[in-house]
Amino acid sequence: MRLGSFFILSIFLAAPAWSVDPPSDASVRGGKTMEPKIIVNSGRLEWVPHKRELGAWPTLSYQDRRATPEPQRAAMTAPTNGDAARGKSLAWTWCIACHTLPGDEWPGTVGSPMWHYKQYNHADALVYQQIFDPRVFNPHTVMPAYGTFGLLADQDIRDLVAYLQSIE
Repeated sequence: MRLGSFFILSIFLAAPAWSVDPPSDASVRGGKTMEPKIIVNSGRLEWVPHKRELGAWPTLSYQDRRATPEPQRAAMTAPTNGDAARGKSLAWTWCIACHTLPGDEWPGTVGSPMWHYKQYNHADALVYQQIFDPRVFNPHTVMPAYGTFGLLADQDIRDLVAYLQSIE
């Protein structure tokens, strides 16, 4: 599961915006996001439709010339009302490829480690904004703007905030 999440993210972020049909081993086919499925004991991958269409998400490729939305400030209203258990599940889906999380045996090295996150005592609204659109703080960040790009809903981000704020 972990390898698949990392593999999807790394392929998708490196995928160029094709003007013609993509090569046969690409992560986008026919305008649909694909993900690799490991064929056990064969040494092969099979490409299957991803559970969620990611085509609107801008890539980090210099060949991707699509316009992106301007950075957006988020106004999180209190209380956070996040579910830390659900947030942990979301973190292990969306954050694990780049960040180190407690219990992670194969840590990501792109983003900062999330060990003992609670000790930083960040305000919930700040953490929410960082997940919603980190470009507000750093216009050159490689972290996706999960809220602005519509990848995570408001409650998803609240759940992630609750989880991160609970990591001791």
